[in-house]
Amino acid sequence: MVTITLMSDRFDSIDVLFLGTGAADWPPPYPRPAGPTKPGASRGFCSALIDGAILIDCGPTVPDAIDCFGVDRQRITDILLTHTHDDHWNLDAIRRVAGAAQPINLWAHRSVLAAIPDIDGIRPRETRIGESFMLRDIAVTSLTANHDVGDQTALHFLLHKAQATLLYATDGAWFPKDTWSHLMQTKLDAIIWDATCGQTQGDWRIFEHNSVDMINLMRQTFTKQQVLSPDAKIYLTHLAQSLCAPHDEMTVSLAPQGLIPAYDGMTISITHE
Repeated sequence: MVTITLMSDRFDSIDVLFLGTGAADWPPPYPRPAGPTKPGASRGFCSALIDGAILIDCGPTVPDAIDCFGVDRQRITDILLTHTHDDHWNLDAIRRVAGAAQPINLWAHRSVLAAIPDIDGIRPRETRIGESFMLRDIAVTSLTANHDVGDQTALHFLLHKAQATLLYATDGAWFPKDTWSHLMQTKLDAIIWDATCGQTQGDWRIFEHNSVDMINLMRQTFTKQQVLSPDAKIYLTHLAQSLCAPHDEMTVSLAPQGLIPAYDGMTISITHE
């Protein structure tokens, strides 16, 4: 079961703080000092903080979002990098985060590590497709994402803690076969899913990003193949300003489909019961 609460102290839950839920067409700078005035009014570039310590992606709006939402930078020990597009990776932002607590491990595919410079306070760590490694009490598995980054490999991340399992899947469109084969062996309690195109139809970005229609088709297969737990929740992120309806409208229109648009500052606690 998945509940939406403030960050919990449960040892068996995966706690997520959305630091950014926008695609690359949301213009910086990030609202300061208090963040967006209401959910979805503005969106930082896509990022999430897991259990207060593991940062997924670090684009240019992330340090300001960290300040807005009261994150203790000293607790951040690891960064999981999906890919190096400018909205997910920014050298100045990485340096600002790394300056708080040293050293921080930067986990990425070898093709990504080869493309980034040495950074003070950052220890590069290779993550291999389909292989798991432990961060604190969370097992992390890197999976191939269907997203064009030239000669680099973009990643999704599968997170497992106690019995709870979360798939963080952005950026990307339809899952590649090797990713689907791995997911067939899991039982997901929640998915944080790329929904760049929202409910727009006919947009060319579906070849490396999802629309709501695509997510529903994939969810049908996940459900039929029993990959989703009965109470699994789906959260939508990486929402394009130019392709998605305002947050309140999306929330209402997608509620009957069981899809939950995320917003900056939203917290969720994922458990398995």
